[in-house]
Amino acid sequence: MANKRIRTVIKTDFVAGDLKAQGKIRNLCAGGLFVRTPVVPEQGDSIRLRFRAPTGTRVDVAGLVWWTTVERGLNDRQAGFGVRVLDASDDYEALIKMLLR
Repeated sequence: MANKRIRTVIKTDFVAGDLKAQGKIRNLCAGGLFVRTPVVPEQGDSIRLRFRAPTGTRVDVAGLVWWTTVERGLNDRQAGFGVRVLDASDDYEALIKMLLR
């Protein structure tokens, strides 16, 4: 599967430790994704994301917060974090394939 970044605007719920929040997936690929949100977890946190693919299928993804805009010193308007996907469901892989078409 290609690691080409695919631009998206998909609403997601996420949980990192005690933190539960929402954001928008702005891009994704097989190995990772970026979530724009004003609620930024800590770099290194384990994270679970749940969202709906454009087809309506529920997609679950587990990974690590790989980097954050806070840690990189970026402004609040662009606040968010990058996730390294460690456990992608079959539905996530199907979403990637669909969006690459």
